[in-house]
Amino acid sequence: EGREALHHLSAGLKHLRRATSETAIGGLLGTRSLRIGIVDDFENNVGPDLAVILASRMPRAKFAISMVLSHQAADLVRKGELDVAVATERDDNGPGIHSEPLLRDPFLVAMPQDIQSDAAALFAGDGALPFLRFNPQHMIGKQIEAHLARNRVSLAERYAFDSVQSIMAVIASGGGWSIITPVGCARAQGFSLGVRLHPLPIASFARTITLLSRDDFDRPAAQAIASLFRQSVRRLAVDPLGSACPWLKDTFELIEPKG
Repeated sequence: EGREALHHLSAGLKHLRRATSETAIGGLLGTRSLRIGIVDDFENNVGPDLAVILASRMPRAKFAISMVLSHQAADLVRKGELDVAVATERDDNGPGIHSEPLLRDPFLVAMPQDIQSDAAALFAGDGALPFLRFNPQHMIGKQIEAHLARNRVSLAERYAFDSVQSIMAVIASGGGWSIITPVGCARAQGFSLGVRLHPLPIASFARTITLLSRDDFDRPAAQAIASLFRQSVRRLAVDPLGSACPWLKDTFELIEPKG
């Protein structure tokens, strides 16, 4: 019975993936070569999902999907090394780059599931749990540090990590707490059972995930990729996390195109 259920589930997901991508893929029908860069936040879910869709719907096209760092994405697109890139929005992408907002990804508190402290106490430095930082050289690390500084929050510097998986693993083991985003939580969902999420006890803030392309890049193709990304991230991250944490529904949301 279990195998049969899994078979029906798999068939249903394939049907859903095909159905939701039919309209969007139309903008890519004339594309013969496509190089997509995606920040590694999506390497476990949206990236593979897009690969399946593109491989099945563009069998004769040459395409590549690679992982990029947000602070490098605009330059890679500008130089022509990538056609489009999904990355965190920067204050200035430089000349010649078109940016289309895709997703609002709010920052939130992640703590061990069985901890007794609340989020406000952690920010006040109460308790023995250390704060787990992102590498301050990465964009997400810079964003978090800047927001803490704006709100005059000072937390001891003990640990710093490059990946959200490492941070979530330490939290799930009861070894610390952190500030992450829903996208990061979805990426490290293997550790989610040992992690509890809470809204920030200070002013809220969020990052914006955008699609970057050159100003002269084919607009229908860019719009098609943006649409496929929105469909995929809704199914794999926005809807599941919104169901698990209803308080996220008003802040973790897709940014639809204007008009």
